[in-house]
Amino acid sequence: MNQLNQLLQQMRALFAGMTPQSRVMALLLAAGVAVSSVFLVQGFADGNGSMTYLFDGKLFSDAELVKMEIAFSNAALRKYERNGNRIRIPRSSKDAYYKAISEGKALPEGMGKAFEAAVNNGSVLEPRHTTEAKHQAGLLKDIANNIMQMEAIVVDASVNYVKEREGFSAEAKKSASIAIKTRGGKPLTTQQKLGIITYVAHALGLKQSEIALLDLSDSTTMIMSNDPSSIKQAKYYEVKRQREEELRGRAERLLMDYGNVRIDVNVDIDPTLSEETDILTYNDKPSTIQARTLKRDATNRRFEKGGRPGTELNATAIVNKGTSLISNPEQSSKSNEQTENDRRVAGNTLVRSEKAGLQTTRVSFSVAVPFSFYKKVFTYQWLSLNPTKLASDAPPLTEQDLAKIKLETATSIQDKLIPIMPKGTTGEDKLSRVNVTDYPDMPTPEIPPTPLSRTAMAWLAQYWQTIALLGLVGAAIISLRQFAMTASSSNDSEFEKGFDLTLDDASDIDLSSLSDDENESVVHSPEDDPDMPRLRTAGGDVKNDMTALIRENPDAAATLLRNWIGGTT
Repeated sequence: MNQLNQLLQQMRALFAGMTPQSRVMALLLAAGVAVSSVFLVQGFADGNGSMTYLFDGKLFSDAELVKMEIAFSNAALRKYERNGNRIRIPRSSKDAYYKAISEGKALPEGMGKAFEAAVNNGSVLEPRHTTEAKHQAGLLKDIANNIMQMEAIVVDASVNYVKEREGFSAEAKKSASIAIKTRGGKPLTTQQKLGIITYVAHALGLKQSEIALLDLSDSTTMIMSNDPSSIKQAKYYEVKRQREEELRGRAERLLMDYGNVRIDVNVDIDPTLSEETDILTYNDKPSTIQARTLKRDATNRRFEKGGRPGTELNATAIVNKGTSLISNPEQSSKSNEQTENDRRVAGNTLVRSEKAGLQTTRVSFSVAVPFSFYKKVFTYQWLSLNPTKLASDAPPLTEQDLAKIKLETATSIQDKLIPIMPKGTTGEDKLSRVNVTDYPDMPTPEIPPTPLSRTAMAWLAQYWQTIALLGLVGAAIISLRQFAMTASSSNDSEFEKGFDLTLDDASDIDLSSLSDDENESVVHSPEDDPDMPRLRTAGGDVKNDMTALIRENPDAAATLLRNWIGGTT
């Protein structure tokens, strides 16, 4: 504390010992230091003019932007800039803005964060239906956030889910609705709508016919029906569009050298989604698959009956019987039996083929070449024949030359586009499917340059603080230089030498008129006061005498010095 008091006393004494000019200069310099400090503090708060995008340039929805701006207002942060769906903040205050977003609960929700938050914020004491409602709300919010990840297409999305029972039915009626707000008011394509509906259907376990999609850009609602033909028809038009875009891109790359060419493509597609063919044919002669043959030979013999051997017994007498002297011949027969079994089937051939559907059958191009291209070609050809001439020396384009160049250009374009076209039917002329025309490309009006005054005013509006600070510093430097030039020198060597002046004549100067009546004894001549030192020497005595004289009568000392200096000049 004592050191501070001493410093203040020294500063007060220094300020009191200054001349009026020095005091004014000191005040101006103090004001310059204060203003410079304010500029430096303001520049530090603004990040020295360096801005950065919040969350590395992430695109936010309108609802998220509103929440963030409210959080910034509550934290008294006003240095941010809203650029479309992005926010720029000072780089040096990045931590403060992130803290404001966190405290204001304005953090953008990422993928899966809403459902996770709903699960973590649950309680064992809350009813079951409340927990289920929270989980469902978090799931729907995550689905909407996932759809909004299509940043180049979707700005905002909302998903609603309804589940209700009718009467005593065991099955609940379920449905979902989707509202999409696109970027730039560009409607969604059929393929994009189908993709969103399919994703929501799988996420909620619904059928596609139970989902309705509202496109806010054109106020149309798409509802998928149970009829599969509607899906197939939508697929047909989507494939047609994709083929046309693909062929248009290939044609543009092939015709880059022809200037700003306008290309339109029409693609005819076979409406057959898929084709599978089975062909079964039978041969004229059957084929034997099994054969069996059974053969049997048999021989039968028969003999006549003869008498019994020996004599017949007769109880009464022995009687002779007659017998045949001729023997009967032997009887025999032979038989053959053969059986054949064959199994035959008719020969057949099965041919199965499957073809991919929605094939391109015919393609036609319409190409419009800028008219200025013909002039460039004519000039190039003329310069190639006259290499010593300039382009300004080229003659005007005649009708005959124009017709010739048009024909050459059309032929060249047709030759480039025919290879990327399908074969088509046999004998069809592909040249007729490439139509080449031209259009007048009017010169684009030049944008007038910005006036110098407007540019200067804009530059001053942005950097006026820096300019003012530099001007203040320059004024301070000039003032210090002037102050240093007018300040007295601290070298007393000349004063101690008496400025090499002879002071013998100074004793004859009458200084009595410069003193007041009450101070007559201050100035005396050597005759009146012999004790008074005479100012006749130079060096240290002169300094001591002058010091005493200044203390006694400053006016007399000033007059004496003025006379000395005036006498030497």
